[in-house]
Amino acid sequence: MTVIRPGDEYLAQPFWTHLANGTLHLSTCEDCNKAHHPPSPICPHCRSFNIGWKPASGKATLNTYAVARHAVHPLLADQVPYTITLVDLEEGVRLVSGIPHGMEVDLEIGMPLECKVVKIDDQLSLPYFLPAGATDQDQ
Repeated sequence: MTVIRPGDEYLAQPFWTHLANGTLHLSTCEDCNKAHHPPSPICPHCRSFNIGWKPASGKATLNTYAVARHAVHPLLADQVPYTITLVDLEEGVRLVSGIPHGMEVDLEIGMPLECKVVKIDDQLSLPYFLPAGATDQDQ
């Protein structure tokens, strides 16, 4: 699978290191207990600097999706068409994700999704959100 990689300085950050270890974690305020993304050193909800990382439940709802029929970058030309998803996590965070290349899924706005962390290589894993209850045989 062809992906556009974040730089090494980003891959060393907690969001990416947790994914590389197989789990989705969210930057979370230790004072108000609200998650936020993208990660930041200050809570966007209560302005606290007391920020940590907590595992996400992996449960999400499909907010919307689009099928890209033209590559936004030359490296993605062999991936067209590909599906881009916007998901609302149970923790109140919205993430952009997608459907892994070559996987066929029927999407419906509002449907429940579950996170599947897909390992690209030793340093990079990506979170994809697939229909809840789907197995590898279904995809």
